[in-house]
Amino acid sequence: MNPCNRDLDLVAPRAIDFVEYVALDLETTGLVAQRDRVVEIGAVRFLRSGEVIDRFEQLVNPGRPMSPAAQAIHGISDADLAAAPTAREVLPSFLAFLADARTTGLVAHNASFDAGFLGSELRRANYPHPDHRVFDTLALARRRRPDLRIHRLDYLVSALGLDAGPTHRALADAYCVKDLWLGLDGPSTPGNMLVSYPFHDPQETVPRPHGWDELDRAIASGWSVRIEYDGGTRGTGPRSITPRRFEQRGGATYLVAYCHLDLLEKSFRLDRIHSCELLVESEPADRHVDPRAVSR
Repeated sequence: MNPCNRDLDLVAPRAIDFVEYVALDLETTGLVAQRDRVVEIGAVRFLRSGEVIDRFEQLVNPGRPMSPAAQAIHGISDADLAAAPTAREVLPSFLAFLADARTTGLVAHNASFDAGFLGSELRRANYPHPDHRVFDTLALARRRRPDLRIHRLDYLVSALGLDAGPTHRALADAYCVKDLWLGLDGPSTPGNMLVSYPFHDPQETVPRPHGWDELDRAIASGWSVRIEYDGGTRGTGPRSITPRRFEQRGGATYLVAYCHLDLLEKSFRLDRIHSCELLVESEPADRHVDPRAVSR
């Protein structure tokens, strides 16, 4: 399915423009970039052919105890991190690994999470954000494979018959992201089917993702769009909404919009929007929203 912008390939980054790619993954102390910290960075540099040409793997001392819930997921303990360098020490070598934003495309699963966490760590260390944008394999999988019921990394790796499943360790999962990107034909995907995020600090800004430029237009103008949304109690049928703003919660980006069907302001997880159509002739929706707003 096509996302909103009919002319998006004129402005959005195209995967085919890059000589090399870096698939990356993070392990963290939790899900909220504003308060949680990165504890492991894994990344794989590869060519369009799939040939791996370099890799990056580093534990990061978060300067705080590991929560039991996070340790249960990735298995990284306080003892593992005791002798690890801090983010301030690790980030320069990681940024050097990413190389030139003009020739290297970045890839991550649920890319807004990784771009936000890295942006937060860069802000804490007083380093500038690089110019790279991070292509999202989660959004690409929803668009390429809407027939699949689940789009978690482990499920997709299994469904596509890729070699190895994720382990919730950063480097192993980065390899899975690489395989998924190639398995979904990411390098040859038209720009208007891709969603990407800039490095950003969720505490200071909300990401403006490439791949949904029509939503920006609708927010600015008060116009409505018709979307197909995979989630909530209404199923995947078309619905009309008037977009208000983007928000980030728990590592995911949401579109806050007035839903014409329920006459409420709701939150729609951005990667679950399969397609949308700008209703240019529509009148701006009533700005007075029922206070019983709910999230989907």
